[in-house]
Amino acid sequence: MKSVNRYCANVWFCIRLIRSSSQRKHIFRWIKSCQESQFLKQKIPWLTFDSIDFLNTLPLSSKKVFEWGSGGSTLFWLEKGANVVSVEHDRQWYEMIKSTISNMENIDYKLIEPETNRRRSDVSDPSDPESYLSSTSNEQSYYKYVSIIDQYEDNYFDIVLVDGRARPSCIKHAVSKVKIGGLLILDNSDRDYYLSKTSQYLNNFQRVVYTGAVPLSSQFSETSIFKKIL
Repeated sequence: MKSVNRYCANVWFCIRLIRSSSQRKHIFRWIKSCQESQFLKQKIPWLTFDSIDFLNTLPLSSKKVFEWGSGGSTLFWLEKGANVVSVEHDRQWYEMIKSTISNMENIDYKLIEPETNRRRSDVSDPSDPESYLSSTSNEQSYYKYVSIIDQYEDNYFDIVLVDGRARPSCIKHAVSKVKIGGLLILDNSDRDYYLSKTSQYLNNFQRVVYTGAVPLSSQFSETSIFKKIL
């Protein structure tokens, strides 16, 4: 039944792509991304295709990249010659990606699992950057996972990708670590709670929103890219 439902969802999504004047150009690459054999081989971030196209225009060789959440994006940065710090919270996923990148250089790949939440009991809202919570559970704290970026100097990274857990908390810690002219990338920014209590941290950034199709997904999503101007 799951395979039937997935097939129907994919058919309807193909129709939606065809009907979209801005997204129909991505239909073949979207179909390719959904093939199991292409799961990681394509080495593309799981961001909107339009935002991927923008990133492909950038000179990324030797750039310093930090990401919360590993996978296709990790392989993308490395393929482009960037120096990558990647932080993952899921041990099983970490081990799989680690085996994929075992022969690659220029990456510091970190596993930082969540801990039992012993932080302030009155901060239980995952939209609050002080909570260090994921929307999936109030019982686990991602404080160490998020704050690992504090080991680096301010204005250190050319790109920071927020695509893991506790994203409002990640935004708070990331903004000072992005260089002037650098980028902070927030995936799934259509989830309003990511920015409802963090927009003040992004006052020195210019935002461009890319809405549309995403690899592996039969739904449109939104990727926001913030450029630091001050």
